[in-house]
Amino acid sequence: MTKGTIIFLNGCSSAGKTTLARRLQSELNEVYYRISADDFMDMVDREKMRNDFYTRSGEALSAMHHTVKLFSDMGLHVIVDHVLLETPQEIFTTIECVRLLKAYPVLFVKVDCDLQELERRERERGDRQTGQARWQRDHMHSHDIYDLKLDTSKQSMDECTERIAGFLKKKGQWSAFDRLYQIYGDTKEERG
Repeated sequence: MTKGTIIFLNGCSSAGKTTLARRLQSELNEVYYRISADDFMDMVDREKMRNDFYTRSGEALSAMHHTVKLFSDMGLHVIVDHVLLETPQEIFTTIECVRLLKAYPVLFVKVDCDLQELERRERERGDRQTGQARWQRDHMHSHDIYDLKLDTSKQSMDECTERIAGFLKKKGQWSAFDRLYQIYGDTKEERG
């Protein structure tokens, strides 16, 4: 069976990943399932998550990564809405994703946004800790290896959707996960 395409959106909170994912689901002709880190984190009881955050979040995110692989193995297309952080407790997310999905059709997309706009969106949302977007942005993207980079403070959702739709036609040019595997493939994986 042909593996389903994976559009992997990586960016900090309030960068526009969820809005973009939903727009893609609506605009693309094929059916895409959205798999979100927030949804998997919300599966855990809040008190239990608070009591042992890195263990519980690690379990939830690992389950998410395996779910993405399962959907693709079933021939289903997936849009991943994720925040791959590079802290010692969370670098395993990048390592695990790269190892699990290296041989899969993954379009790895950086979803970024100007810091002032991120902070404005964060305040407007009201469901995030103040400073979360800035902190996450400071703890990701250091490798800067992506197939496509978008800036939602400079590009409209229509432009972002069109760029991704265009890149979906260029599977032979997707190489980010192969390049990341050169960095992380032999790294010892440790969950926080």
